[in-house]
Amino acid sequence: MTAWYAPLPETGILSLSGKDAAKLLQGQATCDILGLPPGRTTLGALCTPKGRAVALFRVLRLEDRILLLLPQELLETVRQRLQRYVLRADVGIADVSGRWAAFGLIGEQAADAALQTLGLPPLAQDNEAEGQGGLLASFYAIRIPDPGSPRVLVLVDSAKADGIGRFLEGHGFGRLDAGRWRLEDIRAGLPAITAATVEEFVPQMLNLDLVGGISFNKGCYTGQEIVARTHYLGNLKRRMFRLAGAEGPLPQAGEMLHADGQEGHGVVVAAAAAPEGGFELLAVMNVNWAEDGAALFKTAHGSRLSLSDLPYATG
Repeated sequence: MTAWYAPLPETGILSLSGKDAAKLLQGQATCDILGLPPGRTTLGALCTPKGRAVALFRVLRLEDRILLLLPQELLETVRQRLQRYVLRADVGIADVSGRWAAFGLIGEQAADAALQTLGLPPLAQDNEAEGQGGLLASFYAIRIPDPGSPRVLVLVDSAKADGIGRFLEGHGFGRLDAGRWRLEDIRAGLPAITAATVEEFVPQMLNLDLVGGISFNKGCYTGQEIVARTHYLGNLKRRMFRLAGAEGPLPQAGEMLHADGQEGHGVVVAAAAAPEGGFELLAVMNVNWAEDGAALFKTAHGSRLSLSDLPYATG
């Protein structure tokens, strides 16, 4: 089988509507909301005034509203933080997670085949989005940047979630769990923030600048001074790297990593089991650790780790 789908029940969705929605979000997000045309998406972060990332999200710009896709566990925190800045602006912020079900489509030809079956054109470009009302009451598809495996994130009317699962299985799609989608994000070097790592990192530590999630010419936003200073001074000492372990318990986000003979510690960003055995993870750690070819990395449980390649340069 070469095509799979994975339900993503932990995906939360915030909707921002009103004529001032884009302007409000522009003043809070690291990405350029006003420069993002309808039908396109990007990653972005919400930061504290000290430049620490509170949450990462994927922004989907529609004609009449903006959707933020982020972990369900952080949704209320983000909603409340954005609500503080509404004041007299024409902005409505609502948790619409219950209206949608999120699925990931994975595998060579999986994306195009599924979209064609659902009556949508193929998504040829990374971060491209398509939507329609027709076969499904509401449907959006987003092409996820991933040089290793073509992937599409889809949002469907939650009332039709069971039906689309049966529909895809009837058209040759196998079912995987959300852990496999997380593994593909790890292999693509796409960062995440969970409740365990809120305010732990400056966005560049998560390589958000390397995956198109930071604009350095969009103007001011909360935390922008620290993020810009980190960029222009070029003194970033910690970055996110990909590692793999052959055995041992699956590390959890926020767990510490160590390297023999090295000072300090690393922090796990995300981890997932690998189908061939063992696990893979993303971790923020000192750049000189990665440059030391003899460094021996270990999890908090003592499991040995080896560095793996990311699909982009971190230096």
